[in-house]
Amino acid sequence: MSREEDGDLIPTGMFVEPESFKLPQPEATEVTYQTIGGKSIYVNLVGSSPLYGHILTNACMFVANYLEENAASLVRGKTVLEFGSGGALPSLLCAEFGATMVVATDYPDADLISNIEANIEENSLTANCKTVGFIWGNDTTGITHLLEGSGQSTFDVIILSDVIFNHTEHYKLLKSCKELVTPGTGKILVTFSPHRPRLLKEDLDFFAKSQEDPYEFEPEFVEMKHYSPLFKDDKDESTKELRSRVYFYVLHTPEA
Repeated sequence: MSREEDGDLIPTGMFVEPESFKLPQPEATEVTYQTIGGKSIYVNLVGSSPLYGHILTNACMFVANYLEENAASLVRGKTVLEFGSGGALPSLLCAEFGATMVVATDYPDADLISNIEANIEENSLTANCKTVGFIWGNDTTGITHLLEGSGQSTFDVIILSDVIFNHTEHYKLLKSCKELVTPGTGKILVTFSPHRPRLLKEDLDFFAKSQEDPYEFEPEFVEMKHYSPLFKDDKDESTKELRSRVYFYVLHTPEA
């Protein structure tokens, strides 16, 4: 007699928690960003995300301010791509300030991408702002086809806001940047805070890797600014200053 016939199997439903036992999912939050000119940009953030898509980070705020202050030279009439967009504030601002086309990408999680779509619609930016799920290092045609009609096949500006903490994915990210940035004139804006202060060296290794063949980017350190510490639940006073930093670099592109 088999174990199944003998009734010796443990019922599979035994380990399923009753609905009442499950922890409630964190609720989504909405942030309103006020531009210098007084325009309100509405950003809804998902309730939770293992990739920090539920947080409007200091690095994101820094690059948003930078893009707004330099919209005339960096944004207006340009094509813009954002990796790891989260709520996509930088992308929304670029669309608002006159970019020809903006593509906001993030990991192809249904909640993340539908949330970005909703943010684009909420701010009435569907004409020049699109979103698509994308895994770094993969085929880029799902992104480049969104440039049809713009007169370009690559991006003038790529935004990397708080994404280089994922050290194992550096080369895949650089591969995608190389394939999608406009040679010679394109710029890659990189902002980040040390998510894990003891691994700051590994964060900074991204810029050394960016100079390697076949990427051959030229990293320029622009500035480092202090905000309130990221991850306020972290009570380690010895890392407080490090966690408050936002680093800003620009990767310049070589000629084709």
